[in-house]
Amino acid sequence: MNREDIEAIVPERSRAEFALAFLLEYLKDGFGASSKRGTDLHLFHLLDRYGHLDKLDNAQVSHLLQITEARVKSYRYESKLRFPPDEEKFLERRILWCLARSEFDYESKRIRFIVEDPYVRKDLAARSKRIGGVPDSSFNSEIVSLRIDQLVALIESLYGDETGKTFKTGFDKLAKEDTKIKFAEVRKAVVLGAAKAVGGGITKALKAHFSGDPT
Repeated sequence: MNREDIEAIVPERSRAEFALAFLLEYLKDGFGASSKRGTDLHLFHLLDRYGHLDKLDNAQVSHLLQITEARVKSYRYESKLRFPPDEEKFLERRILWCLARSEFDYESKRIRFIVEDPYVRKDLAARSKRIGGVPDSSFNSEIVSLRIDQLVALIESLYGDETGKTFKTGFDKLAKEDTKIKFAEVRKAVVLGAAKAVGGGITKALKAHFSGDPT
């Protein structure tokens, strides 16, 4: 990785904060006291927080950092356990982005979506279990599959009863007219409704996403 690659990862406006945050953690217990693993996890956390790693998938991060995808997944999970996200409603936002890219399997009558971040995926599984269902990820650990009733309950627990009702109402109509375009309309209505509940400017970003969505 050369200087240009590093400058592309962390924007100039964030480099001073990045450096200060690194030094504060690294020198906390004295110079050299931190283990290599601890330092690696902290650096990954800072790249995620001040850089653009959170916007890249596992394959892209693997190529960028020149490590295996397995190590990327491990760093993504462990770094968040050690340095929990301080962003308000972090998980609600991440799950919302996953739902924005979800698909409907008409044969199994389940909603499928990809959750690459193991930290988010484990939280999603725990939330689903608490409301009476466990996501099916037997085919691929990164592909989460939920029954309609499970997803309605999950949406209600995360984004409120009204958003859950919007999804259920839209899906009841979809069941009578099961086309890909109709599901895209239901998905958009639910996600944008949930975005209003989450707040923080995510609605604008999601609208931009849907404007470029071909489905």
